[in-house]
Amino acid sequence: MRISERVGDGARTKLVNNLLAGINLVGAAEAMAMAERMGLDLSTTLDVIERSSGQSWIGSDRMRRAVAGDFEPRAHVTLLEKDTRLAVAAARATGFEGPLGAHASRVFEQAHEAGMAALDDGALLTFLRRQPSRP
Repeated sequence: MRISERVGDGARTKLVNNLLAGINLVGAAEAMAMAERMGLDLSTTLDVIERSSGQSWIGSDRMRRAVAGDFEPRAHVTLLEKDTRLAVAAARATGFEGPLGAHASRVFEQAHEAGMAALDDGALLTFLRRQPSRP
């Protein structure tokens, strides 16, 4: 796909897309971990999300497999860890600091540090399931 005549716009667009994918995946994993804590059936919850405003391609793809316990790597945690880190750095280089990118990047970094680097990035659900409850 041709983005523009300007050199580098394709790479910059890829950074933007990858950041959004990372944010969407962290959000999907958080929502599913919350649903589980609320006692909801995760498959039914995904059915609703996939037909509603919370749907994202990466969330549906990764959470379907994660709920089924399938963490066979298709895209390692380290890939979106790298991609979100690079996107946040590129944003900061322009003077932009959004509220979600750095947080999503940190979640991937924490999952890596928790020993999930080689797992599929859907393992974020497992990582968030392990987060302690707060009163």
